[in-house]
Amino acid sequence: MNTEPEHTVHGPGLTIPLTADDAQVLGEDAELLASLLSQALHGIALLRAGRASVEDLTEAIERTTELMERLNGIRRAEVREFAAQKGTHGALARAMHLTSRATAQSRRRALLREVPDVMEEWAVGEQDWRPEPDWRQEPDWRQD
Repeated sequence: MNTEPEHTVHGPGLTIPLTADDAQVLGEDAELLASLLSQALHGIALLRAGRASVEDLTEAIERTTELMERLNGIRRAEVREFAAQKGTHGALARAMHLTSRATAQSRRRALLREVPDVMEEWAVGEQDWRPEPDWRQEPDWRQD
């Protein structure tokens, strides 16, 4: 597998390297995730600079929440596929940064008892879930 970046998703001052194959498979979802990450980073910058207004924080919380929901769906789909491929509890524990194989086993069992949610289905390409039309709106990076 070639891991050299052949395609990049750009945000203001941010480059996310992707292989051409990954970019093709992900399509617009790569841009969506890059945009959400960019907006989450902007929220962190506002916090660290001490310039976060209630409106800024509202937007940052909304976008960070959406990013976390999508990342959680990705992780759930990965764990489900890991189980389907008979990955070991020890390897899962290491991947999840757990010290206990039993905890990894318990979490995997709990996940497998549940029906995949919309974000998990989105992660594997079974759901074409799109946010409101303004998701591509970039944050205002100007200094106040």
